[in-house]
Amino acid sequence: MNNKLIALVIGGMLILAACGEETQPTKDESVEETAVMPEENVGQEQVEKDKENEKEPEEEEAEAEEPVEENTTAVDAASGEASPLLSKGDMTSFVFNETGEFSIYCEPHPVMKMTVIVEEGASNSGELTLDIASYEFSEDSITVAPGTIITWTNQDSAQHNVAFE
Repeated sequence: MNNKLIALVIGGMLILAACGEETQPTKDESVEETAVMPEENVGQEQVEKDKENEKEPEEEEAEAEEPVEENTTAVDAASGEASPLLSKGDMTSFVFNETGEFSIYCEPHPVMKMTVIVEEGASNSGELTLDIASYEFSEDSITVAPGTIITWTNQDSAQHNVAFE
């Protein structure tokens, strides 16, 4: 009886020792984690946190840049459809056919706002390009003629989009 008990204890210890062994990932296997903020925690605080977490240009690793695919089709602004999130260098275009005022903001950073006013006879017409940089739209307000296409290009490392209120 004692021999069986001793054999069971030794066997259990061997099993526990084999199962409890953990391996740590090597430096090459480690994965960088990114925190995702719930949508209700966005705003000026998120902008400040994103700015703090952004790498300085001299800290960025030299990477071969992939060609950015241009959005060749402008979405009608009257649809109210928001653009997808734009990474650095990405573009999105909207055509402003209807007269009126369009309030624009960035969904991940709702403190970023601008206004597009569409009115007959405005001097801005055709195609315009605006930037998204330093957590701001390059214009607070712009007046354009109907039919004008505005293309926004994200110049920030953080993702932004163009959304309508």
